[in-house]
Amino acid sequence: MPMPWTLQRYICREMGKTFLLTAAVLTAVFGLGGGVMNMVELKEATPGQLLRLLTLILPVSAALTLPMAALFSAAATYGRLSADNEFVACRASGINIHVLFLPTLLLSLLAAGVTFAFTNSLIPGMVRNLNELVRADVGAIIQQRLNRPRGITLGNQYRIHADESVVDRARPDHVVLNRVAFLEVSGDDWVRFGTAREIHLDFERGGTNVRLYGRMAGLSFYDSQKGQFADLEEQLIPPNELPALVPPEIKFLRFGELLHLWDNPDEWVYVRGRLERLRAGVGRVQLYDDLLADLRQGRPATLSDDRARYTLRTPDARRMPRGAGLELMQVSIDEDRQGRKRSLKADRAVLEVTRGESLAECGVTLDAFNVRSAAPGDRTERAKERLGPVAVEADRVAAVQRLSTADLLAPRATPEGEEVLQELRADALKERSTTVRRVVATLHERCAFSVSVFVLVLLGAALGAILRGAHVLAAFGISFVPALLVIVTIVTGKQLSQNASTYALGLAVLWSGMLLVAVLDGWVMSRVLRR
Repeated sequence: MPMPWTLQRYICREMGKTFLLTAAVLTAVFGLGGGVMNMVELKEATPGQLLRLLTLILPVSAALTLPMAALFSAAATYGRLSADNEFVACRASGINIHVLFLPTLLLSLLAAGVTFAFTNSLIPGMVRNLNELVRADVGAIIQQRLNRPRGITLGNQYRIHADESVVDRARPDHVVLNRVAFLEVSGDDWVRFGTAREIHLDFERGGTNVRLYGRMAGLSFYDSQKGQFADLEEQLIPPNELPALVPPEIKFLRFGELLHLWDNPDEWVYVRGRLERLRAGVGRVQLYDDLLADLRQGRPATLSDDRARYTLRTPDARRMPRGAGLELMQVSIDEDRQGRKRSLKADRAVLEVTRGESLAECGVTLDAFNVRSAAPGDRTERAKERLGPVAVEADRVAAVQRLSTADLLAPRATPEGEEVLQELRADALKERSTTVRRVVATLHERCAFSVSVFVLVLLGAALGAILRGAHVLAAFGISFVPALLVIVTIVTGKQLSQNASTYALGLAVLWSGMLLVAVLDGWVMSRVLRR
């Protein structure tokens, strides 16, 4: 029999009006009510930036409310048709009532497609626009972050608090922090903490990132590794990326980026950071090994860069616990600082490679104790003297950079006193496998959520027809029960699939809710509507 196009157009018009009105109301309530702001966990923004955010919030909230609007419009429209006995009239005219669900099929496909496109494009685009706000006004962001309990975080190395910050109008890329308290960490360990008179920060914009670097002046701190207090006139802060307004998260990546990251997990920012720290650790161990081999075989060990050169000789050299450096006893030191030479002797010295995000940012220092001048007639004595830092040789840095990821992660015997290296390797492997599982879980989550919109809208239309127009809210409410089931199974499945022990189970749970609703759709359409 011919398709009842007039009735189809009428259903499309009525359902479209309800859909648009419901979507507009829910978008305004959810967006302006702060739902999206809570979702992205926005920490701080200036008043001007908040106004710009409004143009981003409403489109994103629309992506989250369209499925709900489609479900309500389908239940309401087909409820009214059933209340007006349109299905009875169609059946009496010999029309297959399943044909009347073609508009619902089209609306559900549209809602599912738009939801998939928005979650894979619009929301990641919003996050990129949010982070552009940081790049536009770095000085204001630094000032606001000083008011947080955590202060300013620079990479994984520094936590900084300051009484005030001053932005130089003549140099907009320069910020001065006065009366500073700082904490230097390595992993979960506190390395140094103390105060500084001031910090000068400079930042540069490159690509989508903002990098901060600078220097601290007038330091007074406690070194927990050496168990002693110390003062320094100046200490450099290596380049660090300023944390984004919305930190990088896998859930904010586009669909194509997720597929690429699935094949290349080492490119993810957190995996790359773990690998860089491991690379720096490997380079540090290799440097200790080479210096220790020279000293134990009676050859002098040399540290040099374009500023200074140190030649070390000792009859007794050994590793310190947990990779804290080399301990040298009865050491002789020849120093050449751009032509100014002197010779020193020390009862004990500690050679250490300073911590850094990469080997190029590290330096080699030598703390000598009970130091005496070896020059004839010079009886200068000091309890302690720090020599360096000396930059790590460029050839050594290049050699470590040439190491492939497979070489870095390959299991190997841990050198004496270098258990930290094994911990870094295990940490990188764990972050890598966790990233892959999160990427796969996010891909399945988005696909399952989009497909569930399709089956839920069909179910809402069928229940609206069964319960009739007087009970449209009941139909909508009943439809929410399977909707909640789908959401709960997707969220639970995603969390389970991010753990190695429950990975397969999590993916099965993630899709189970949607499959149950699809089975319920088939049963309602084939059995209930026939009656």
